[in-house]
Amino acid sequence: MPFGKLGKIVIMEEILELKNCLVHQEYDRAYAIVEELEAMGRQDKINNLESFLVILLVHLIKIQVEKRVTCSWRNSISNSLLAIQKRNKLGKKSHYIKSNNWDEHILYSQFEAILGAAKEVFEGMDYQELERLVDFDKLIFPANELLAEIYTKNPRDIIESVESRFGIKRQ
Repeated sequence: MPFGKLGKIVIMEEILELKNCLVHQEYDRAYAIVEELEAMGRQDKINNLESFLVILLVHLIKIQVEKRVTCSWRNSISNSLLAIQKRNKLGKKSHYIKSNNWDEHILYSQFEAILGAAKEVFEGMDYQELERLVDFDKLIFPANELLAEIYTKNPRDIIESVESRFGIKRQ
């Protein structure tokens, strides 16, 4: 469900106002409403993409700080990338977030990712302590590398790339 209850009410009000504008031939106002609805839909898509980005960052943080990888973390990274790939499409050749525009979304999502990872790293720790341990410069690079693959690879190749990058060492 893309919009919450309040969002659906707002959209319904906008649609009714749009209809009224069209009936009364207020085309400039109708166009403005269509623009607002489009912006709301776009922002909803970006929020959804950022929620999967947070999951990706949480697992990259855990890998960086704990200096290990689990099958579960690796699978979550793959699942996040596939979800982002699927939801990021805006037609055949266009995307909600372009391949070179992830930095601002990564920066925006970092704090939420720190909060999420703090619950899990070393079985839980204070988020401020975790924030001091994370090298954000070293977090952005692998995140961008992984995200770049959603534009050029099919799902199976993305999974294989993640498995190759984050191989599990069996003992």
